[in-house]
Amino acid sequence: MPIDYDNFSGKQMVRGFLALIVLIGCSLGFSFDAKAQLALDKIVIDFIPGSSNRQDVVVRNTWDETVYVDVEPAEILNPGEKTESRAPIRDPREAGLLISPVRLAINPGGSRRIRVVNIRDNFDSERIFRVRVRPVVGDVEAEVTGIKVLVGYDMLVMVRPNPMAPKLEHEIAGNTLTLRNTGNTNIMVGIANQCR
Repeated sequence: MPIDYDNFSGKQMVRGFLALIVLIGCSLGFSFDAKAQLALDKIVIDFIPGSSNRQDVVVRNTWDETVYVDVEPAEILNPGEKTESRAPIRDPREAGLLISPVRLAINPGGSRRIRVVNIRDNFDSERIFRVRVRPVVGDVEAEVTGIKVLVGYDMLVMVRPNPMAPKLEHEIAGNTLTLRNTGNTNIMVGIANQCR
């Protein structure tokens, strides 16, 4: 049966590609080791003026092997813009964010805490950070060539300015609504329906 590529959706292409990789891997004798390894109790941390300047994140090892974890903090420069970039944090005092520890060994079924501390609260505008929590790849122990699938997390850390001054401006042109945040902190906008 011929495939109609004009009506082939992106999801179908991804599924087909993944199935092809699995089939090729199985035919070559690869060993697939895909198990969940890490679980975090939260992935968003929001430091609001007047709240605690530290939060703990619990990292659990749900696997049957010891997992070694690297924790890599970075500041997001120009968040949401085309020029957005990730700048690794080398000096916590300069960045205003301290992460401890940055390397973990977690026993099977065990858990460890990562402490996230806002050490400066005098920013004029909001600061956005990402903290990458990822297992470190070790040797694959298999009699045949193996592929080890590891899943990491990218925590979002927001340090709000003091004082917070959100300011949402809007513009309507025809059927288009444009929202612009000219304040010093982010604003969450939800979708709502207007009653008629």
